[in-house]
This record gives sequence, structure tokens and C-alpha cells, in this order.
Amino acid sequence: MSQSSPIPTLVVMARWPANGRCKRRLAADIGGEQAAIIQQRLTAHTFAVAKALSEQGDVDVQVAMSGVGLRSAQRSLRSLPPCTLVDQGRGTLGARMLRQIHHARFGRHNKPVIVIGTDLADLCQNDLLHAIQRLQNQPLVLGPSADGGYWLLGLAPALTQRQLDALFTAVPWGSNKVLDITCARARGLGITPHQLSMKNDIDCLADLSSWQR
Repeated sequence: MSQSSPIPTLVVMARWPANGRCKRRLAADIGGEQAAIIQQRLTAHTFAVAKALSEQGDVDVQVAMSGVGLRSAQRSLRSLPPCTLVDQGRGTLGARMLRQIHHARFGRHNKPVIVIGTDLADLCQNDLLHAIQRLQNQPLVLGPSADGGYWLLGLAPALTQRQLDALFTAVPWGSNKVLDITCARARGLGITPHQLSMKNDIDCLADLSSWQR
């Protein structure tokens, strides 16, 4: 990355990997304990990628946790990278994501923000470096997922509060229409989102077939 470019904030939306607090769709098929083990592995992998990028000076990391208090997370989650640790808060996924974007941008409006979850077994550093590179000349970067959502959201500093609100308001989160609606909203704002390669979130039993456990 160019030294003149501000370091992006990488927001990781994380769930506490415990029975009953994560992967409910997967737990319905394989049980809560096994689903929590898978969530723990996915989370550790995501944190390892984030930590490597942080150590290289490519991102600042902000972990937004749900399902546990922050003190417990900091004390017990061994894979947690050096980061700003915050609570996701309540509300829909969109409301929680928007809250974390505001937190990441507060007082640092010149910094790009990249938001990811902890559901990708094949996430790698190059995926995020590609997004960082694209944000240098694109206002909006999306990583489409096979379920109709997105695995990454990248926002350039030029996006205004009004544009952000338009991208997150009244979206049917969790449906297979999230990506299409987000792209349509962006085009309505005069923005053509750059799309990365498609990936598959690990959300249900069928998703495990492509992942060697």
C-alpha cells in the first residue's frame, strides 16, 4: 500500500463460539456443541488473517463481538488479535454493522472501512488486500456470497452519511436478496460497486461439504 494512503479499519463482526450463541442454523442439523466448535475454528482462522495484515501494517483491526461481555472475550478468546474490541450492540445485522462503521469512522473520516464476518473457511490475506487496493479508486466494494448476501463490504471515505443510511435501511437481512438490493441502492446513488470473487459462508449443513473438517 502507498504510504500516503490511510490504513483501512478492518471491522470483524464476531460471535461468541459457544453452544446456543452462534450458528443456530447449523446447530439445528449437527447440534449446538459441534456447531460451536466449527464457529471457534472459523473465528480463529479469521482472526489469524486479520492479525497477519495488522502486523504488516495493512489494516487496523476492530473486533465487534456479540454473545459475551467484552471482558470475558478479552480474557478467554485466545485467538483474539491486537485490536479495538467493542460490543456489537442490539438490532438487525444492518443496524449493528452501521454502528460499527460509525465507530470506525469517528474522528477518522479519511479512513476506508472494510467489514467482514467470521464465516469463511477460505478467507485469505489476498482477498482483503484486493479489497484495500480497489478502495483506492472505488467508493464501494462488495464480496458476493453464494447465499445472496455478501462476505465483505468495503467503504471508501468519500461515502456520506446519507449514502450509508440508504445502503442499510430496510434491507431484509438474512435473505437471498441482500446483495441485489445493496447493488440496486448503490446504483440509485450513482455508485457502481466493484464486486470481488464469490465465496460461500459456512451457515448450514450443506455448506460443510466443501470444507474438509
